[in-house]
Amino acid sequence: MFDQFVPYYDADYGDFQDDLLFYREHARMAGGSILEVMCGTGRAAIPLAQAKLKLVGIDIAPAMIERAQAAALAANVADQLEFVVADATNFQLEQQFGMAFVAINSFMHLETTQAQIAALRCIHRHLKPNGLLLLDLFNPEPSQLSAVDGLMVLDKSFHVSNGNLVQKFVYRSVDLAAQHQHVQFCYDEIQPDGQVRRCVLPFGMRWLYRYEAEHLLARCGFELQAVYGSYELDPYTSESERMLIVARGISQ
Repeated sequence: MFDQFVPYYDADYGDFQDDLLFYREHARMAGGSILEVMCGTGRAAIPLAQAKLKLVGIDIAPAMIERAQAAALAANVADQLEFVVADATNFQLEQQFGMAFVAINSFMHLETTQAQIAALRCIHRHLKPNGLLLLDLFNPEPSQLSAVDGLMVLDKSFHVSNGNLVQKFVYRSVDLAAQHQHVQFCYDEIQPDGQVRRCVLPFGMRWLYRYEAEHLLARCGFELQAVYGSYELDPYTSESERMLIVARGISQ
């Protein structure tokens, strides 16, 4: 599904760097190689490799991995990282890592408790003893979620590599009781002749609350270390935009 997203992914998200210091500092504390789960086209992994960290990135979308591999070569960091096509809920790599992370809301693409547990247990198996896990989640605020339910909004406009203007619209259908939202990204690419080429990316997201996340982690062999409300490590509060989870793997 996410393969069709590739032409727009880097233009949409490629400039986002707010989280890189957060990952870099925790990686240096953890030591060893780093695993990024649901890595996309390498937005985070490649700058971290440029900071002399060793990484492996996995993603279920082959086109994403192909783009990431090309970007790593272009950035001269292909010897620092490896990209692998793999399912976050069922992967097997021949090494263990000092730290794993799942960036900006990607963990929420796991829409069932079973999928979340499978992914966390798989990550746990790939961590060294006392290895770190970092999850970057949005902080669910019911009134804000309800406010966008059923609306199609213009999210942003940007240019892609061929110079065409793209307008990105976002639609959300929110179910508060199920802690789930059905999302559609609509990318309208305006051609030189004025015609519009639309790419629609539908997907679901299931959000977590703070103590739900802690219980989920405990079931999968992790001990919660910290919860932050920002990449600057501000305390987590009900008003925080982010919910940044830092957990440590313990023996099961």
